[in-house]
Amino acid sequence: MTDSTCSDPQQSHAHLRILATTDVHMHMTGWNARQDHMDRGVGLDQLAPTIHAARDSAPGLCLLLDNGDILQGTSEGDLCALDPSPVAHPWPGIATALGYDAVGLGNHDFDYGLPLLERITAQMVPPVLCASLGPGQVAGVLPHTQLARTVQCSDGTTRALRIGVTSVLPPQTLVWNHRALHDRVTFEHGVVAAGRAVAALRAGGADVIVLLCHSGLSLDPDPAGENFAAQIAAQVPGIDAMILGHTHRQFPGDDQGMGAIVDATRGTVAGVPAVMPGVFAKSLGCIDLALAQNHDGWQVVGHESGLQDARPNDPDGAITTLAAPSIAAARSRLAEPLTTTGHAIHSFFNLLQSGTEAVLVARALTQAIAGEVAGGSLAEVPLIASVACTAAGGQGGVMNYVDIPKGPVLARHASMISPYPNQIWAILMTGAALYDWAERSAAIFGPTAGRLSPLANPDAPAFNFDTLVGVETEYDPFAPARFDASGSLLDRAATRVRRLRYKGADIAADDCFLVAMSSYRGAGGGNFPGLDTATQVLRTELDMRKAVSETFRDAPFGAASAPSAWYFVTGLEAQVIIETAPWATAHLEDIARFDPRPMGLNAAGFLEVQVTI
Repeated sequence: MTDSTCSDPQQSHAHLRILATTDVHMHMTGWNARQDHMDRGVGLDQLAPTIHAARDSAPGLCLLLDNGDILQGTSEGDLCALDPSPVAHPWPGIATALGYDAVGLGNHDFDYGLPLLERITAQMVPPVLCASLGPGQVAGVLPHTQLARTVQCSDGTTRALRIGVTSVLPPQTLVWNHRALHDRVTFEHGVVAAGRAVAALRAGGADVIVLLCHSGLSLDPDPAGENFAAQIAAQVPGIDAMILGHTHRQFPGDDQGMGAIVDATRGTVAGVPAVMPGVFAKSLGCIDLALAQNHDGWQVVGHESGLQDARPNDPDGAITTLAAPSIAAARSRLAEPLTTTGHAIHSFFNLLQSGTEAVLVARALTQAIAGEVAGGSLAEVPLIASVACTAAGGQGGVMNYVDIPKGPVLARHASMISPYPNQIWAILMTGAALYDWAERSAAIFGPTAGRLSPLANPDAPAFNFDTLVGVETEYDPFAPARFDASGSLLDRAATRVRRLRYKGADIAADDCFLVAMSSYRGAGGGNFPGLDTATQVLRTELDMRKAVSETFRDAPFGAASAPSAWYFVTGLEAQVIIETAPWATAHLEDIARFDPRPMGLNAAGFLEVQVTI
């Protein structure tokens, strides 16, 4: 154990192993719906042997927990969310087969609305937890639970051990899922919810408390913030172990810029043992607690925290079988032909230029909004679209790219471009607000002036990089950023956006635009500026994925890709590094003007390419 255990002969010693998954996002297997092949080292069936081995080798009692974001993330998840669904949802059966002891909820578990969540919860054997919710707001969801177990002790006796488990998630879930949750549920801030639940568990006699914290690490002191795990660890007494998540990163091993509050080697946050096991069931979190019992009850006297990878060569056939019906049904639907394309459509170089996929989504968005405002006063307002970059590598891995070859375009290709269950909204914005919007997107850039460095800011997820289709945006990626990666204002005077133009004319601060976008962005997802109670928002119930598919069906695509909607200022002549998929080498002619020079694969499997911007 990391800490020394007490050798007091009056004490009885025992061990508790806590295994955890998080952010599985419906990856029951390694089937990649977008590419229609199996990914190695991904999915619960490939992680299952690691779970079995870790459980079998536990020196004492072992628990398996999930930290949320399980229901959304794959095409089979979308299919199973239909009402009625053509196939049974595989998660309840898989949770039972793997022997989960409790599961927490993440923000994406609310994406399909409360009816689906309540149907799934009713089928679950392990308790489903969320202390952030108001009491009784979702049928079957508990704020916390106490697991009554027995543990073999060092003196040869078997003793009772009461393990309290609770779960919290970001209160922004209500914003991100406004369409499904507005006026139906409420969420408390993470620190408040955790404090109340932990106190209740201690009062109820829990010996050990585990917090499923569907939130990441951040130094942001805002108690209402999205990533509050460090605040809870520092401010809520009585927590013996934490499972982190939401940001798809790994801990221990990565200090995530947190400084002294975390020990990335020992795996602690403000002294509390913690793990964050990444995403898509690629890794299993493992916390071993050494326990000692005396007249004061059980105490944690040592710990080890770590991560264990999936075993891609030895998947659990029982889990694969349980997932098979939903995968077969999804594969059939995704094979539907929609149209043809005369050129490859991909997102391999989305940090250098926008591509055809952004134009396709923008067309779907603007056509839908144009139909909604036809005949009204908003019909005279210039209509543009804000399109998020949904697949550009990053923490999603080397397979996380749009990749549609020349030829037939299938339904699965449309799902690459628009993978999330969103509606189509629009917002009335001034030119000044539009500049801020572009500045928020520019947080994606993070090169260092004067030396060869990555173009991307590693802390800024690509899905918060919006292309404004319909205007021309000119960026200086080396200029000081106005907003940080979370959307917080850094410096109002800073500007990376050198120019915004509409139909060849510079956009003035008091110009007015109607901006079409996803409901996730319109409801505040990504913390973009200009979204408040005074914002005029047009909310439709039009399904964004359906609209994109219909756009595909409208006509075949030509032989040339769409021109980029944004570009870098001229005269930089600076070398930077981008990451992309190894097979992007077949498309380097698309970025010939950047003088691409492949540099080989990095440790994460991405191809690094030196380019001149």
